[in-house]
This record gives sequence, structure tokens and C-alpha cells, in this order.
Amino acid sequence: MTTRQDTLLAAQYFVAVAGLAAMRRCMTEPSAVRARLDDVRHVVEKLDEFPQNLEIPVIEHDVQSGYAAWAPNYDGPNPAIEAETPLVHAMLQDAPRRVALDAACGTGRHAAHLRDLGYDVTGIDASEAMLAVAREKVGGVRFTTGSLDALPVDDASVDVVTCSLALAHLVDLGPALNEFARVLRPGGWAVISDMHPTIVTLGGTALFPGAPGAFTMPYVPNLVHPVSSYVHTALAAGFTVEECREATVPESAIVSNPAYAVVPDAVRGASDGLPFVLAWRLVRNDRA
Repeated sequence: MTTRQDTLLAAQYFVAVAGLAAMRRCMTEPSAVRARLDDVRHVVEKLDEFPQNLEIPVIEHDVQSGYAAWAPNYDGPNPAIEAETPLVHAMLQDAPRRVALDAACGTGRHAAHLRDLGYDVTGIDASEAMLAVAREKVGGVRFTTGSLDALPVDDASVDVVTCSLALAHLVDLGPALNEFARVLRPGGWAVISDMHPTIVTLGGTALFPGAPGAFTMPYVPNLVHPVSSYVHTALAAGFTVEECREATVPESAIVSNPAYAVVPDAVRGASDGLPFVLAWRLVRNDRA
């Protein structure tokens, strides 16, 4: 369901981007970012002109309604997927083979990769709309409905769990990581990707395309989980943290940013090198 709606004036967003670009370097390279003042002046002086005066409905969805609407075109273009896929694939290269669970599998892209690596794969997601896409495009995988805090999987029955870009929607990381530990065999791996807490702190949401013909900005909110929260929660669940990798904002996200046509240098200054996604490789400790 839609949980909240507001209106964004395009000029607000353009000024915010210029401000972030200036903030990142105003102490270390003040002269280099002085041009961002010109960006702000240009926007403010033309508030009554297009596109600055464009009013855009901003619509917050809960996870169920948001991903139901996003499912048909979730796979792309999607800069988050572009950034995290290489991290996850690299971590899976040497993972223990046999049985894999793709938790919060979405449209099945990681499930398909696990299948191609030779795993017996089950994909689980809370969204029937996302699962419908997965079943249509990915053969040789069992897809079923389930939630991250109550996986419909037996104890100690899988060798690898993947979970992609989902934990940032949870208030508490603990129940999901405890479930991953429960279903993994001793020595099994959990390979988890998520939006980086830096980008979420700066307002990064799961923004997705609106309905055809509707100029809106629907999104599912992300919650900030500091890096330390992932580490402490993983250790408490019985994991060893073996590896963490990060990726920065990709070029595709920069040039597709709605502000790029108006303040391109500000978009690049705000985004270049900014942490965007992170991925963890966790190993389930041996049970006593």
C-alpha cells in the first residue's frame, strides 16, 4: 500500500545535489567547488521556469506494494544491480557447492547464477509479483513464498545463502541473519549485498519507475544500518566475517540522475567515488 505522498519541487533536488557536491570538498578544495554556487544561483533565479518549477509527486510504498509495482522492470536499468552483481559473483566463485538458498530472491537473477554454477537452488521471496517474474524467466529453480525472518527451510540444510539488496528494508538485521545461520550447514556461506549505509544516510531510497504516462517518483524507503551493525549482528548469529567488498556509484547512475541535464558537474561532484553498495561473505561457525 501507499504509505505517504508528498510533492518535490525539482529546484529543491537540483540545489540539494549542488549542496552535496560542495559539502564534499568545501574544506579541502574550496576554490574547485565555487562553481556550485553558480549552479544554485542559476536554479534559484529561474524558479518559475521549467524544469525548476516542475512539481513531482513523491510516493512512499511499503515493501509489498513497492516491489509489486517494480517487478516488471526491476532488472534494469538498475544501477544498484549493476554495482552489486560483480561483487556477489566474485564472492561465490569459491563457495561450497551443493545446495543454495536465494533469500529475498526477487526476479531470480542470483538464483539463475547459482543454478548455472551447479547448485540445487531454492528461491524465496515475500513478493508474489517478483516471484511471478522469476518463475517466468528462470528454469530449474524452485521458487516459493517466504519471509526473511521465517524461512521455510529446514535447519542445517543448505551450503550457501545469498541475499541481495534487501536487508536495508528491515528495522532489525538480527532475525534475518539468525535465520541464515539456522538453515546453513556448519561451514556454510552467506553472501549478502545491500545498499551502503553512506548512500542511505544521504537519502538513498529504492526509487523505481512510475506507471507509464505518470511523472511520479515512487520508492520503498531504506533504513540506515551502520557497518558495525552488520558485523556485530553477524557475530551474534554465529558467523565469522570473512570478507567485505564495496562499490561506488556507477557511471550509469550519474548520467541517469534527474539533475544531470541541469547541473551535470554538480551531479558528478556529488556522486563520484561515493560508496553505493557493499557485500559481505559470512561463514557459519561449527555448531557444538
